[in-house]
Amino acid sequence: MASLFWQGPSCDSFRRWLAASTVVCFFIELAPTLKCNRQNRPEIIILGQQIFELETYRCTSGKALRNVRVGYETYGNLSPERDNVILVCHYFSGDAHAAGPADDTYPLPGWWDSAIGPGKALDTDRYFIVASNTLANLNACDGHTVTTGPASLNPDTGKMYGLDFPLVTVSDFVRVQKRLLEYLGITQLVAVAGPSGGSAQAIQWSVEYPEMVPRVIAVISPGLYIHPFAATIMECCAQPILADPFWKDGRYDPANPPVKGMTLALRLLTLTALSYDVLGEIGYAPAIEEAHPADSLNNKFKADAMLDEIAGERAEVLDANSLIYMVRAFKLYDVRHRLHESKARYLFIPVETDMLFPHHLSETAGAALQAAGLDAELFLLKSNGGHLDGLSQMEKVRDVVGEFLAK
Repeated sequence: MASLFWQGPSCDSFRRWLAASTVVCFFIELAPTLKCNRQNRPEIIILGQQIFELETYRCTSGKALRNVRVGYETYGNLSPERDNVILVCHYFSGDAHAAGPADDTYPLPGWWDSAIGPGKALDTDRYFIVASNTLANLNACDGHTVTTGPASLNPDTGKMYGLDFPLVTVSDFVRVQKRLLEYLGITQLVAVAGPSGGSAQAIQWSVEYPEMVPRVIAVISPGLYIHPFAATIMECCAQPILADPFWKDGRYDPANPPVKGMTLALRLLTLTALSYDVLGEIGYAPAIEEAHPADSLNNKFKADAMLDEIAGERAEVLDANSLIYMVRAFKLYDVRHRLHESKARYLFIPVETDMLFPHHLSETAGAALQAAGLDAELFLLKSNGGHLDGLSQMEKVRDVVGEFLAK
């Protein structure tokens, strides 16, 4: 039904972006995980994703987590010296399935398939790419994504954490990724790269572990902190969930989650990733030709119907508490006071039509890094798809990225 509302090249990019974090992860080894299946209890399922486990992890807040599990995927071949590794960090609602073509298993390519692969910007003929899920990943209830967060079982109670899960930060995401790399025997990186919230993680890496990170590739980036305007947009996404009576202060029944609040949240989140041109392609005609909006408040315009439908579908598989936790984690992100710790070179790639993280945020970040004595450069990606083009249009910056990695 969605195909009635959105057609065209830019909307194909939107489809890839939209579903990127919900496709099935099927990798080399099978491993059991817990599926939050909208029932009263989790069930064990088998799925193809490599799993990294930590017996304990102490958060930046000082609180400890037990039985931490996150999924990860890898692409390319690790060199005998283990010196060809690029870590890729996912965006706000993304996951570890960053690359791979559409096939019978994957109905859509990985969310950064335009960037990762043979001959692409992150060339898997040369580099070994690692991508992992963050803590509190939004896709915790899709049956495919392995993460530890509010939707996970608390080993102390046997029940889902809910708001008993400790607050986590971008620094926590990075520190768990560091433990994963240690597990893989990787002590040095070629670069850390990521789009949107993934770029925040990449930049955090450069101040947390400066000896490991010589380069950062920050695409559609918020910069060195989340600007109050963008932070307020994020909070506006969280508020409908908090106002949904089914949220129940975070103790909602998994079989009856706050779907209405999530739908409204995801409607706004989706809109911020688009542009005037993308919605212009969709048009503002009636969603149903014989049901004109001039005749009834119940009749929708095409663009509104598209957003409603897609947000509603996503609300069924994303976890509400995890969204709230991710909003807080990114609102707390700020490395401006730690630039003196970095030894990295930075490449910022903003999108000209990005309405969520406009290109001036990358320009400001680059100027601050240069003022701190660091090497920072910027390439403006000129495209009309808005924020999502930082995922789907990376072939346009292949040479720029390749030259940066060669320096």
